[in-house]
Amino acid sequence: MKIKIEVEIQPDEVPLATELIATLRSLTDHVSVVQAPGAAAPAPAAPAPAPAPAPAPAPAPAPAPAAPAQAQAPAAPVSALVAGLPPLPQGYPGNLAEIFPRLGTDGNLQAQADILATLAAVPAVDAAIEELVGLYERQVFENPATVNSPLGVMPYTGVYARLEGDVQKKLRDKLMPKVLMALTRKRQINADRTQFFAYADAFATLVRFEAVQLDGAVQTLVRLLAKPDTRTAAVTMLGKVVEYCGEQLIRAPDNMLGSLWRALDAIREEGWLAYDLQYCYNTLSALNPGQPIPGLAAAGLPAFPLPSSATPASAPAASANSATSPATPAPAPAAAAAAAPTPTPTSLTHLGVWGGGHSSTVFTLCYDATHGQLFSGGQDGQLIAWDGAGNPATRLDMSSHFVCSLDILPRSGTVIAAGVPVTSPEGVQANPNDQPAVLAFAQAPGTPASPPGVARTAGWAPRGRLLGPVQRGLISFARALGGQDGDYFVMGENSPAQGAPGSPAAESVVLYDASRSASFDNMQPVTVYSEHRDMVTAASPWHANPFVFVTGGRESTLLIWDRRQAHSVGCFGEKDANGVTKAHNDMITCLDTTDHLLLSTSVDGFVGVWDMRNLTTLTHGANATALVRLQIDGQAAVKIATAGAPHARLAAISTYQGMYVMDFTNMSQPIMLTAPPSVTPTGAVKYYHDIRWAGAPGSPGQPILFGCSDDPRIDVFQVGF
Repeated sequence: MKIKIEVEIQPDEVPLATELIATLRSLTDHVSVVQAPGAAAPAPAAPAPAPAPAPAPAPAPAPAPAAPAQAQAPAAPVSALVAGLPPLPQGYPGNLAEIFPRLGTDGNLQAQADILATLAAVPAVDAAIEELVGLYERQVFENPATVNSPLGVMPYTGVYARLEGDVQKKLRDKLMPKVLMALTRKRQINADRTQFFAYADAFATLVRFEAVQLDGAVQTLVRLLAKPDTRTAAVTMLGKVVEYCGEQLIRAPDNMLGSLWRALDAIREEGWLAYDLQYCYNTLSALNPGQPIPGLAAAGLPAFPLPSSATPASAPAASANSATSPATPAPAPAAAAAAAPTPTPTSLTHLGVWGGGHSSTVFTLCYDATHGQLFSGGQDGQLIAWDGAGNPATRLDMSSHFVCSLDILPRSGTVIAAGVPVTSPEGVQANPNDQPAVLAFAQAPGTPASPPGVARTAGWAPRGRLLGPVQRGLISFARALGGQDGDYFVMGENSPAQGAPGSPAAESVVLYDASRSASFDNMQPVTVYSEHRDMVTAASPWHANPFVFVTGGRESTLLIWDRRQAHSVGCFGEKDANGVTKAHNDMITCLDTTDHLLLSTSVDGFVGVWDMRNLTTLTHGANATALVRLQIDGQAAVKIATAGAPHARLAAISTYQGMYVMDFTNMSQPIMLTAPPSVTPTGAVKYYHDIRWAGAPGSPGQPILFGCSDDPRIDVFQVGF
């Protein structure tokens, strides 16, 4: 029996049809493709590779800095891509499933070499390519850790540029249909971009490597932009193409770009596009300073048309939570892979204070975005959990210690508080047996769980206290890390080294996993790092990557760590006259991260902005310099907070002189708002020991900001747009 089936497809359905036909051909030889009479030949979504130049870094940084490829060169073999890449070591054939994960580590180059050697040695390269594509799907495209990584999929797809001839073509022909099928599925406009972000990233890297010609990529984007159910994916793909291939885009033919700008102009009034369009505009403008973006004239557009919702007068849809009462912060939404629109801040208003809690100086804050709850600690030995109306809901006893650092372990909800023993005004320790420690509190087993948005008020109990593991030294911080594979946190321990009085200090960054022990009393370190040369003063998780965190010290050094590694995997700064890499000219006081950027403050009065993507690989000794250094008011900068802000380019900054909110979307001309001057009950001018946004890392929070100072009350501010 013979069955004949005819299917007519539209041009924008080619990617899905390509995958279907490939599947059918793997089952039978009786598959043919015939163009319908009179039909226009559709432009392929993934055409054959074309010449490409060696990648080069982007010029002066744009607000969201890109690392695009160099301008297209005359015809040259695809292997020219390799010219700008570091040489590979000797490769050794092996098991692809064992080699592949090493692409995401500091052994990336050896892993690439081993994959090339394996593909060259296997008797059936088609089967090996199938296995490799399966590894891409399972371990990269559908892996949340890859979605959250500041380096994206590039460490994994980079091996494509190393392949040659038929092997490269086979990988392209198997990989591209998988990528395009994921990106052309029908979705709602407000779909969670984390579900396909890695596929969009892969699409852009393959455009950069010319697995997809630029004109074919643009035609695909235009078709997907035209349909509401593929528009979100198209906008995400466009942002990644601009990031990786910006210089190629601005040198593309006007008619090609004109079709893209027309497609965007047709949907520009959709408010959710504001951030994406502004990012594309700023990035392409920075690559071609003083010149109009190519293709606008061909599209009949005098200037790049940002949607009306990008203006300060219109609140973006993504900030709907701001309608919540300022005194009742709501939990932040789940993190999304792409940032929300970036409205311009216009005002910083002091809403009032939360009182009735502390009796003296408040040193530290943390915000539980899941339950919309603020925690505070200070000199009075009280750790207070507040309700949403600004009333103390629960008091946790730390009367033996001043609370100097607070955080919440995201997996278990445990509150961790770093403390130093209570001393008298004359500096005499109240109890000579007390030592610096991290004290932990959690709701006891059996306590009814509070639903999201409801403060946790009942059943709190101690989980023990953790002393410094190296020499029972001063604990400068305890910071929670991310990830679902444990309940990780790091502490900074600083103590005089064993030996004569006045001997150098022993500085340690200590990693723990609280899920490995019910009590903190006898918890053992996972790893002890000892690379800082002076007091470790600050730390921050890399909110976009659950494995990576950053520490800063009194010696002005910024070190990057991967908790899976036994040593640092990079640093930020410039070498001084002694060859020591320093990020600032004085002690680092605070760190925070937002997507691929790190922000640091220092006693030198500057805010440093650093881009993780400028570290081409996370390896010991890797280094990158600052994107920009911003001086705030000439005074020492004490704290910075960007996690949980209303958008990813908004930071709150505390100095000895006051508090500010800075919009650094345009880093060369940041917008600065100053908090109204305030005094303590004794009449002293306030400066803020800690500041926190009412939101969660990686997602747009509310425009509510908390600050603590020598005033026992908590100050509450609101940012207006």
